[in-house]
Amino acid sequence: MSWSHSVPAVAVMLTLGGCDGGLALESDSRGGDGALRTRRESLAPPPTGLDLAAVDLSGSCQATTLSLSAAVKNHGLTGIAASRAGIYAGEPATGGTLLTSVEVPWLYGAEAYPFQRTLTVPEGTTQVFVVADDDRFYPEDDEVNNTASLTLPAPCVTDPGELNQPPVARCQDVTVVADDLCQGSATIDQGSFDPDQGPGPLTVAQSPQGPYPAGTTPVQLAVSDGEASSTCTAHVTVVDTTAPVPGARKDRVLAPSASSGYVQVNLSDCALPASDNCGGTLDVQQFGTFLRVTSDETDDALSLLRVLACDDIRLSADGKSVRVRAEAALLGNGRVYTLTYAVSDAAGNSAIGTCKVSVPALLGNPAVDSGTAYCQGTDCPPHTGSGGLCSLL
Repeated sequence: MSWSHSVPAVAVMLTLGGCDGGLALESDSRGGDGALRTRRESLAPPPTGLDLAAVDLSGSCQATTLSLSAAVKNHGLTGIAASRAGIYAGEPATGGTLLTSVEVPWLYGAEAYPFQRTLTVPEGTTQVFVVADDDRFYPEDDEVNNTASLTLPAPCVTDPGELNQPPVARCQDVTVVADDLCQGSATIDQGSFDPDQGPGPLTVAQSPQGPYPAGTTPVQLAVSDGEASSTCTAHVTVVDTTAPVPGARKDRVLAPSASSGYVQVNLSDCALPASDNCGGTLDVQQFGTFLRVTSDETDDALSLLRVLACDDIRLSADGKSVRVRAEAALLGNGRVYTLTYAVSDAAGNSAIGTCKVSVPALLGNPAVDSGTAYCQGTDCPPHTGSGGLCSLL
C-alpha cells in the first residue's frame, strides 16, 4: 500500500504557516502523486497545534512471534492528515530493529487510530517500541509522547531453554554451640539451587565466612552460575553452653584457737581462678558464690580448749566468704570443713568446686574427714542441722 499525504494535509500546513514565506514548500520525495512536503525553517517556531502520540501499547510473545496492539492518537484540536508509525524491536535511538510501518489515516482532533499486528521479532527481544510520526514529518508541539515502549514479561525466544535462568539463593537463620575457642561454624544455605544447572557449576559463598563469635552475626549468601547470581541474608547465632572449669583447690589447715574463734575464708582462699572458653580466666572471688559448708563434726561437739561452742559455720549474706571455728572435738580425729561453691560465666553456665579447711586432732595429728555431720547453706543433707546441745541454748 502506497503512502501519501492528502490535500487537506497541505491545507493544514499552509494555514499554520501563513502566506508570508514562514514555511518553505518542497516536493514530497516519498510519494509519487506530487504531494508537497513542508518544513519549518524558523529557529524558534511558534506552536503548531499538532500533536500525535503513541498510546495503549500492549503485547506478548509466543516463541519469536509478537502479537501487538497499540494506537496513534491526535492530541491536537484540529484534524491532521495521513502519517506513518514505526514498530521497533529495541530502542530506536540505539539501533533498534524496524519491524514494520503502520499507515495512519486522517485523524480528526482527539481521534485515535487503533491497530494490531502480528510480527516476527529477533531472538531474545525484550522490549518493543511504537513511534508515531516515525519520520518526523509533522512539526509537533510535543515530540516526547510520539514514542511508547513495552517491556515484555519474558524474552521472545524460539527455545526458552536457551536463556539462562539465574540461580536461587535460599537462606535460614542458624544457631550453633560455641566450641572451645568460643566460636561456631555454620552455613545459612537452605537449599540454594540453579533451575537450569548452567551455564557453569553453582558456586555458593558466605560473607563473612566464619567461624563466628559468640552472639548473633548477620551473614550474606551469594550464589552464582558463572553468568547470573542472587543473594539472601540470614543470621548465625553462636551460644555458649560450656561451663567454666574450676581452678585448683587451695586447702587450708587452721591452728586450733584457744577461744574456738572464727577464721574467715574467702572464695579466693578456697581455689585458684576458673577458666572458661568464652570468658577466659574467671576470678573466683568475683564470679563464684559459696553454696554450702559442711563439717564432719556436729556443732555441739566438745572442743579441745572450750567445752561448747555453737554456730561453727557462718556464711556471709553475699556468699563470698565464710567464717568457721578453728576447733576440733576433744575426742575426735580432727575436724574437716568442706566448702562448696559455684562459679558462673557470663552466659550463666555454672560449675561446682570445693576446697577443704581442716583443724588437726589432739597432739596435732592431721584431721581425717569422717563425712558430713553439720551443714549450713543450700542443699544440705538431712539431719545435719544444729546439734542437740546447741538447740537448747
